[in-house]
Amino acid sequence: MFSRRDFMKQGLVPVFAGSAVPSIFANGVAAAAADSPRATSNGRILVLVQLAGGNDGLNTLIPFQDGAYHDARPTLRQDTGVLALNNQLGLHPNLKGLKASYDAGQLAIVQGVGYPSPNLSHF
Repeated sequence: MFSRRDFMKQGLVPVFAGSAVPSIFANGVAAAAADSPRATSNGRILVLVQLAGGNDGLNTLIPFQDGAYHDARPTLRQDTGVLALNNQLGLHPNLKGLKASYDAGQLAIVQGVGYPSPNLSHF
């Protein structure tokens, strides 16, 4: 019979080992991509950022003039310090670096990106 301590020592090892595999794989893919820059004829660079889990898109690119945003998020909405990009959208106050890039014409934001027939899974 296992004691609680034995269970904690032996039973959770596969859980932690299994959870490390996806991050190791993802880090390897990211490193491989970073090691192989592509030359472009026009000097432009496309950077795709996937924020898997935890990111609140509506508080990253904030529709600060949209009443529905304010009504639907009474406790989650960002009311102060929004870095306005135009008269409707702004960035979270912690994204000053992205705002500077946007103002310099070095950053464009593409909204509404998706794929055909989404299954609504987060994975």
